[in-house]
Amino acid sequence: MKAFLYLFTAAFLWGLNFHLAKVMLQDTGFLEAGFWRYFLGVLVLITLTFYDLPSYRVFRVHHKGLLLVGAIGLFGFNYLFFLGMQYTTAINATLIVSLNPALTLFFSYLILKTPMTRQHISGILLALVGVVYLLSKGNLYNLQKIQFSRGDMIILAANTVFALHHVWVKKYAVNISNRHFTFLTNLICLLCFVLVLPLSQLGNWTSYDLPFWLAAFGIGALGTAWAYLLWNVGVQKIGANKAGIFMNVVPLSGALLAVFFGESLYFYHLWSALLIISGLLWMRF
Repeated sequence: MKAFLYLFTAAFLWGLNFHLAKVMLQDTGFLEAGFWRYFLGVLVLITLTFYDLPSYRVFRVHHKGLLLVGAIGLFGFNYLFFLGMQYTTAINATLIVSLNPALTLFFSYLILKTPMTRQHISGILLALVGVVYLLSKGNLYNLQKIQFSRGDMIILAANTVFALHHVWVKKYAVNISNRHFTFLTNLICLLCFVLVLPLSQLGNWTSYDLPFWLAAFGIGALGTAWAYLLWNVGVQKIGANKAGIFMNVVPLSGALLAVFFGESLYFYHLWSALLIISGLLWMRF
């Protein structure tokens, strides 16, 4: 049950990230937005692990998995995520994210040799029905109106990298504490952003308004530090194949939290929530 709560909460916070990213991208470029996300996220992780910071030996022993997850799984995903969000809408991005459970199940089978059971597949399909119903606003005809762009293809690539991230966490986050693993992988991601940041035309961060900093802190503290801490321990408890289905919570979260960004809630939100949660529970944790 703890794993369910950890993964559900992490995915719910990631749904918020789509809205916060849009707020940040109004004032800055995608590379700087990614930098501020992980700069603030790492600061929060430092405060949470201040009396238990990992030593260099931890990195030396586990460097392969840490670099793979941090440099490719996190930085690669976030680079593509913020780049894609410049050219697409939140609803298109969340629709593409709904493919993540299937991709995670496929990579888990391919890399970890995890068996794909009928229960896994039926749970994914049930939750996917809820996602499609949500994004169609209760009318499947609305799906015909969605147009895909270059940004959507970039988000699809980001989604594929994130599916690999889930599998790598399960494979490499062993014999190392969750807090150390999360801190080091996020730190590596931050250092990658620092390296590429000179390629971007930086804005005058002292002139950014309050909404930008609130969004940056929210995506850094909640959507990064806390979300990855919870997600990583959840993946370790139940496996990447089962954890991946919780990505269906992301579009649900994005829709529910949209009310705080000037949008309304409707009856179809309730039905889609019931379908998505039913699919999660069907997995039998």
